[in-house]
Parts: sequence; C-alpha cells; structure tokens
Amino acid sequence: MGIFDFLKGKKEHHIDLFPEIDSVFETNIDKAREVFFPICSIRLGVINKNWGDEKIHLIQYNEDPYNEATAAYFTEYCKDNMIAFNLRNGKYEFKTSFKYFDLQDNWKEWFEKTKETFIKSKEEARQSGENVYIKGIPIGGKPEWLQDDETPLDPGGKPMHFITEFDTHWICDDYCEKRLFLFYSPEYRIAVQLYQIT
Repeated sequence: MGIFDFLKGKKEHHIDLFPEIDSVFETNIDKAREVFFPICSIRLGVINKNWGDEKIHLIQYNEDPYNEATAAYFTEYCKDNMIAFNLRNGKYEFKTSFKYFDLQDNWKEWFEKTKETFIKSKEEARQSGENVYIKGIPIGGKPEWLQDDETPLDPGGKPMHFITEFDTHWICDDYCEKRLFLFYSPEYRIAVQLYQIT
C-alpha cells in the first residue's frame, strides 16, 4: 500500500502534512534541516480548546543507536529512543546539542535511506496538485504501545498529554517497523517524542 492509499485528500484544517522546516523550528534551522524530517503539524486546540491555535509537530528522525559517544549529550528528555523540544509560538527548539545526531560511518547508509524516502514521499504530496492531509491519524486519547507504556513525565512528575502516534513505514523505507509517539506538557511547554520498534 502506498502513501496515497493511506493519506487521503480529506482537508482537515487541524493537521498539515510535510510542513517546511522553517515553520517548525525557531532556532538552528540549518542544523534542524539536516537531521529532522517534519511529518505533520497539529493544532493543539483540537485536543484541548484551552491550548488555542498553536501547533505542535511530529518529526521523523534517524539517530545512530550504536554511537556511544552521543550519550554525552543525553538529557532527561533526549536519550535512547527519545527527543524533546521547547515549544514557543508554535515552533521548536531542540533540547540538547545537535551532536546527539552524530553518525558513525556504518550508520550513514541507514540515515540516508530514511532521508531519501522521506523526500520522495514529500515530493509525491507536492506533485499531487493539492494540499494533502493525514486522514485517520489518532489525535489525543491513549497510545497503542508496541511494547511497554513509556508515557513521559513532565518536570513536575505528571504524565504528559498524548498527542498522536504514527508508523513511519507510511512515508519512509526505514530499517525497521517504527512507531513514533508525541506527547506534550502545556505547563512546561515541552514536546517529547519517542519511538518503539518491532
């Protein structure tokens, strides 16, 4: 099944597919362009009307899980299988050094494969001649974990709010079956993404 068997032409104004990098990131845009592949932007007010029209973003990425040197840049919310962002006015600021994404030579092939297939899916959307929005992506509710519950806690110890989840094989020829999960803390203005694989 191809991307357009899954991504339908139904226009839902709260979800934008493949936003441009400068509409997602507030700082370090050039570095963000190298390692982050925005899948969609979601209006937070759809989940909680008190959150307004500000948008949060689901990001595809491919870090090197075997590069032990990047552990020097791990934080509470940026570590194995997890990254995080400060959210300001609907744009992200990555919460650790971009050295988190340093690649060993034997991982560069997998990174490039993710990037190339993502770009292909994005170009297909552009060539369709219409604004394509995700149909059926879950918004709010509870995540369907592939493994154990890994709901992140905010700095105050409260579970973060679930925003959405997405199987990356719809848009990327990844090295494995990978499901992204996006969470948000309105109190601390933090977006946390993690993934599980099978």
